[in-house]
Amino acid sequence: MIFEQAFLDSLIQAVETSRKYRDLQIPQATLMDILAYESQHSNSRKELEANFRKSLHNVMAPYLEEINYPAETAALKELHDQDPSQGTLKAWCQDRMRLHASSRERLPYLDAFYQKIFAVTGTPGSILDLACALDPLGLPWMNLPPTTSFFAYDIHQPRLAFLQTFFQLFYPQAQAIHQDILTDIPAQKVDCAFFFKEAHRLEKRRPGSNRELFAGLNVRWLVVSLPSRDLAGHHSLETYHTSLVKRSIEGLPWHLTTDMVGDELIFFIQKHD
Repeated sequence: MIFEQAFLDSLIQAVETSRKYRDLQIPQATLMDILAYESQHSNSRKELEANFRKSLHNVMAPYLEEINYPAETAALKELHDQDPSQGTLKAWCQDRMRLHASSRERLPYLDAFYQKIFAVTGTPGSILDLACALDPLGLPWMNLPPTTSFFAYDIHQPRLAFLQTFFQLFYPQAQAIHQDILTDIPAQKVDCAFFFKEAHRLEKRRPGSNRELFAGLNVRWLVVSLPSRDLAGHHSLETYHTSLVKRSIEGLPWHLTTDMVGDELIFFIQKHD
């Protein structure tokens, strides 16, 4: 069904001004992409509005945590003024990572996680962190040389403003970028890209989107992680998530190896030698 542009515009405007989403400053490209996909799978205005809101919630639910980013940014500046030791910085980052489900789950094996990755990829000179959430707060555990550039992508502007302050104060080689990685795939050539615990959500947003993203990245290594169990810990997701990644690269001349740290599956996709 073809919908009038004025109606589509009204749906986007309603999201941008809603109490639930307005402070997140979701890129308009993200809203348009979701709406375009749902328009092809809806048979009435009412159905499209319902499908759009449901799909948007599925995409944005992980971003709706209750974190006061302006307050955390102010605390970050106070921490910097104290000239903290590496141990103090790590403790501060751990406290903040506990506020987000994905990074909180990784805390028990944070050291082993990055050691495993760089044992396979080598020490990268450049990294993309795609749909990064609070994962860049793991930089103190990565033990990267100061020459390694780090680009963190996300669609949550308040979070990115906080991360950019963290970078400016402690990791000036890093940069936070407000960009939808599916509608505008990062173009820079880098050694390694991280895509942690997001591939399953991206696939729900638009089937086939992981293959599109993976193919568009100009990287030597793509490191994808996915949970091996559901949030409650009752059901194994290992077969399902392994199949998702394998489908995304099926028929492409890339080398795939897999591993696991804690409850996190790690897929190493080597695109170039």
